Amino acid sequence: MAPPARQRILDAAARLLRERGLARLTTREIALAADAAEGSITKNFGGKVGLLISLLSQELPESGAWREAATPPGERPMRDVLIDLLDRGIAYYAASLPLVAGAAADQELFAAYQAANRERGTGPHLALDEIADYLAACQRAGELPRSVDPYAMALALCGAAQAQAYTEYVGGAGTLRGERASRLAAVADFLMR
Repeated sequence: MAPPARQRILDAAARLLRERGLARLTTREIALAADAAEGSITKNFGGKVGLLISLLSQELPESGAWREAATPPGERPMRDVLIDLLDRGIAYYAASLPLVAGAAADQELFAAYQAANRERGTGPHLALDEIADYLAACQRAGELPRSVDPYAMALALCGAAQAQAYTEYVGGAGTLRGERASRLAAVADFLMR
């Protein structure tokens, strides 16, 4: 059985956006690739901007994977959780970079994207807020010292993930020094201090 039109549209849009970029992509092409009526995009998302917001705010598979790394406090060693969060954060930012870059290249679309985020309470800060809330729960469970500011730690973690995703996106694989696993472990150790 085929997935519902909404999911087919999301999958097709994510794939096409990565392949072609946002500026040249039309709702007609997305609908064709999704085997859905073009009106389904408007019905499910309110149009191209709504679809973009859904992809970036909630629907990217990498976003869900990032949330899954935040296991209940005490279930795994905190260092392992931080490494996992960093690793999945890099995947999340790498997936979202082409989408955001495409939107930013079109000033009108980007302004609409920003306005819709303000109206809906969505945007890139949600991932940061989720990680900060998770780290605060870990702190309450005794997994992190009381002296740690969970929001600052989340900002450092997300920033490290985003910087690595951006550097590899622009510079290509192998641009960063050292092996990925060692780099993530070093960042986790730094954050644990």
